[in-house]
Amino acid sequence: MSETMKELLIKQRENTVNKVLGYALLVVAVLALAAAIFVNPFFIIAMVLSGVFSFIIYFRRMSVEYEYTYLDKEIRIDRIYNLNSRKQVDTLDLNKMEIVAVKGSDALRGYANRQAKVSDYSAGEDTEETKVYELWYEGQRKILLSLNDDFLTPMTRFWPSKVKKN
Repeated sequence: MSETMKELLIKQRENTVNKVLGYALLVVAVLALAAAIFVNPFFIIAMVLSGVFSFIIYFRRMSVEYEYTYLDKEIRIDRIYNLNSRKQVDTLDLNKMEIVAVKGSDALRGYANRQAKVSDYSAGEDTEETKVYELWYEGQRKILLSLNDDFLTPMTRFWPSKVKKN
């Protein structure tokens, strides 16, 4: 049993499509309000629906962060919305991991043509502190994570042949 625990909090970059769609629906809600006042009260339904969809699509998920917790040879991944709503999205038993390497590295050449379900829990791009890594899991999943060297240290200790830092 591992006695190491590591935590890492990653802020996901904003999704431009969601942002544009959320604001577009908000504009539709305002226009529907004006139409309801001046033309027909039926437009109140359009106003309410576009306002609700705008809230669901963009404003509810405006800020998304991922928290990775390494404990006992497992990584638990939580998604945090707007700093107040947390949901556990995945648990990875690292004994079932095939490889973890920097996205686009030569170590992943043999995995390039594999068909796999992709789960993206990364920041979306490399930052000063973290790089985007691909973790191949059970031969069927490709999981994208933003990791730093400190978080990779216990993984390297237990699986030195599977963890490629460069």
